[in-house]
Amino acid sequence: MDPRFSLKEYPRKDKVYQIKSSYNFETIYSRVYLKREKKGLEELYRWLIHSLIGFFVGSIAFLMGYAEEHVAEIHAHYTQELLHNRSIGVAYSFFFGWPLIFALIGVLLTVYYGPYAAGSGVPEVMGMLNGVQGGGATYIATLITKALGTTLAVMANLCVGKEGPLVHIGAICGCVVPYIPFKSFEPFRNDSDKRTFMAAGCSAGVAAAFGAPIGGTLFTYEISKPNTFWTFSMLWRVFFTAAIAVFTLGILQQLETGALLSLSNSAALKFGNVDIIYSPLSDAAVAIFIGIICGVLGAGFIAIYTYLGILRKKHINTNFKKIVEVLFFSFATSSTFFWLSAWSAYN
Repeated sequence: MDPRFSLKEYPRKDKVYQIKSSYNFETIYSRVYLKREKKGLEELYRWLIHSLIGFFVGSIAFLMGYAEEHVAEIHAHYTQELLHNRSIGVAYSFFFGWPLIFALIGVLLTVYYGPYAAGSGVPEVMGMLNGVQGGGATYIATLITKALGTTLAVMANLCVGKEGPLVHIGAICGCVVPYIPFKSFEPFRNDSDKRTFMAAGCSAGVAAAFGAPIGGTLFTYEISKPNTFWTFSMLWRVFFTAAIAVFTLGILQQLETGALLSLSNSAALKFGNVDIIYSPLSDAAVAIFIGIICGVLGAGFIAIYTYLGILRKKHINTNFKKIVEVLFFSFATSSTFFWLSAWSAYN
């Protein structure tokens, strides 16, 4: 069903509302709960949970970036070695076969282990922050599949990035950390606190991706509108979580490279060093022209992508697992023949 017209027919044909429920946000505001006996260190434990969320998000972002960079270096190194020392056919076999293997592993992991990790995860996070139960979107299996699948997709040289997945990864960390088996964390295992921790984790994911704690905080505030749960104290806790994520990522990156510890250059995405050069006013016309071209291309891309999504929903009704199995065996057969040919050429 075309999502653009899904509201014109209710109930929806796909019956998606039958498997969705709402978070129970009101219990936390009941008179009995508000007048319960509180421990003196409860607020301190709340800040500790936010610290742990930021630490885990920053650590996961570091591990993802570390694996991607080193695998890309290995891939490029051995491809160059094969080009210089062996036949071109073997080099091309390695160059194209390596990413295909990573892509296949990521697909199988998503289909059979963590299917809720498919996609960027940002729409799921928006729904959860606004009260829709995420279900499997907050499972540990989804977290593992999201982190590994995104890393494998980048290793496979696919046109994907870590921005959206890190948002989802951060939100899952926000849901999981309060359930670490510490007795002091038990008062925070409710839907209302879970939503604030999800918001903090989401902010930490964006902050780790771009090295921007303030930007991560504002991003989460934006996607959770209309929001009634944001308070001034919560805003500071969310910003603190995002800052811890960026700090953790920066420290781990500098420890890995052996550089002196500093507070700069700490983001999962690298945009390179920008040289400040003089630009005359006449360059403005060229910049405007490039902006128009890029805007038209972007609009065309979105239109094509939307149309292909409609066609996919309309014509692909087969069980996706069966399609993956067929593709897997086809790929295994062809790759076996491919590698045998490369091995014979190598020898």
